[in-house]
Amino acid sequence: MNCLEILTEARFTVTEVALRLEAMEATFAAAATGAPTGGAALFALNRNRNRNRNRNRNRNRNRNRNRTDAAGPDLAILEPWKERAKLHELVADWIDLPLAPPPEPDQLRDEALELLEKQYRLRLPEEAPRREEILTEAELELSRYLRPLGVETSGGYEATSHLMLVVMALTDEIGLRYKARWNLPRPNQVEPRLRPFIAQPAHASYPSNHSFQSFALAFLFCRLLPEHPASSELFRSARRIAENREWAGVHYASDTQAGYELARMVTPVLEEVLEPLMLAAQEEWF
Repeated sequence: MNCLEILTEARFTVTEVALRLEAMEATFAAAATGAPTGGAALFALNRNRNRNRNRNRNRNRNRNRNRTDAAGPDLAILEPWKERAKLHELVADWIDLPLAPPPEPDQLRDEALELLEKQYRLRLPEEAPRREEILTEAELELSRYLRPLGVETSGGYEATSHLMLVVMALTDEIGLRYKARWNLPRPNQVEPRLRPFIAQPAHASYPSNHSFQSFALAFLFCRLLPEHPASSELFRSARRIAENREWAGVHYASDTQAGYELARMVTPVLEEVLEPLMLAAQEEWF
């Protein structure tokens, strides 16, 4: 069954862990996934095939959450190739933005010492909610972005969720390009006493992609829904998500700030690239 048939014969519902493909005919689910007739497929949102070891140990109730093998080749339908092509057409508008360089080594050591204090505090009982957030946010799932808008468990906002996924995909590429430019070592490479709470990402530290992606979503949805009462809450959520990466020991505070600045500068480009998707999402709110 090809991608066009999938899109015409079924609909997608965003859950906290995946895109749920609900078949219009019982036989479709079996054809699409190899599952028994009458089932529904879950398409994982995270492209990372490596399961988080901390989640595997501490959150057994969510085992298999980060698996992508069930998604199969049809996961390619999530690739926003049209939007990515448009982004590449506008590469001159975002490839060399005036993002400040990372701090000097002395400041990095000072920031790493601040992370040591957060590392200690993260173990305290009162920080249990933050530990849970860190593990959830390691996968860049959507609930933390949908919740401020009040549609975390609501149907009828497929275009909004799709827009979010595309923003995350495009900002992931942009952020990795800036990371490669600076190639800044992670905090535990500067301060060996740091023990990250989650698996250490393989790429460079500056800027924080979690910060960049979260603030880019906040900026974009403020343009999309300027009068929505939750617009400011999106920024508070973005700040919390970004700072949780500091508490986890994988980012400096300066990484977080750089992600915010990059999001602010990139938003006009994203508006141009994503205009059709933004208009489709806006129709769900009016």
